[in-house]
Parts: sequence; C-alpha cells; structure tokens
Amino acid sequence: MSASLSDRGSFASREKALEDAFFHRVDAELLASLRSQMHAGQDLDELAAASGIRDRQLLQELIDLGITAENLLVLWLVPLTQVAWADGSVDLKERQAVEEAMADAGFPSDSPAWKLLESWLNHPPSEDVLEAWREYATALIHRTNPDHRVPLEHELLGRARDVARAAGGVLNMGGVSRAEEAVLRQIEDVIARPHT
Repeated sequence: MSASLSDRGSFASREKALEDAFFHRVDAELLASLRSQMHAGQDLDELAAASGIRDRQLLQELIDLGITAENLLVLWLVPLTQVAWADGSVDLKERQAVEEAMADAGFPSDSPAWKLLESWLNHPPSEDVLEAWREYATALIHRTNPDHRVPLEHELLGRARDVARAAGGVLNMGGVSRAEEAVLRQIEDVIARPHT
C-alpha cells in the first residue's frame, strides 16, 4: 500500500509525538537501552515476538510502514495500562495479566521493556500519553491495508479485554467492571472507527 510523502510525514510526526509523550517520564539510560535493543532493521520474527501478531503479511506491512518493535510495544502497552488503571488502581490480577501479555510477546524479564512496563503499572498514563496514542493508533490503522485492519484491531482490543477480565468485574464474578467497559469502548472507538 503506497503512501504519499505528505502522508508519511504526517505519520512520522504522530509517531514522534507518541514517543515523546510516552517516554517523557522514562529516564534517558532506560530509553537508550530499550531503543538499542529494538532497532529499526529487525525482521519479521523480531516484530512478531514484540507484538504477538502471527500474520506474516501484516507484519511485513508494518515493517514497510516503518513500524519497529518499540513502536508496536507502545501501541499495545498504552491500552493495556489504561484498562488496568480504569478503576483508579491496578490490582494483582490485572498486573499479572499485563505481565503475561509482555511475556507472551517474548520480552525477557530483565529487558528495558519490562522496566518500562513497571513504570506504567506504578503510574497511570497521563492524558498527553492517551491523546498521543489515539492519534498514533488512528494513523497506523488508517495506513494499514484494509485486509489487515481487522486482525490488527482484534489483537489490540483482545489484549485489553484480557486485562479487563482478569480483575473479575463486580464481586469477582468474571465480568468486566463499568469503568473497564467504558475504557474498552474508548479504545474500540479509536481502533475500529471508520477511516476516511
């Protein structure tokens, strides 16, 4: 799927805004370490490990769009932490669900990505981060081939729903709380909105 230079520039600026907002509280040494581990010259297997996405065509398209493991980590980590913080705190089951998603994505427990995760489980995402994520997710999904949008949307929303279900909802009966459902609807509005 080709894009004009203007489209690429717009996407790059959204990507930069997301990184700036997301990483503004992460110390420089941790960020440098994370970026050195997740370089842009990665292959499909590295991006698959970082994202949990197994569709090789979608992964190749993401690489062609300039998406790195670091960018994709940010793309799905923001919704996970947003859902975990929906009721104002992160309980043990929610923390475990987010950590399980990181482990499933293949990040070693001693990696900078885990340190980044810990900072977001200890401090809720700011509105600046959430707004940057909304813009970035919209731009990425809009630029993705229509045949690949549904799997990408499903991956992002599915991980967030897993975290919401982990807490058990009202009286730990296995449901999703109202606050979590509201956050899930906000995430779904961003990633599944019509793209014009």
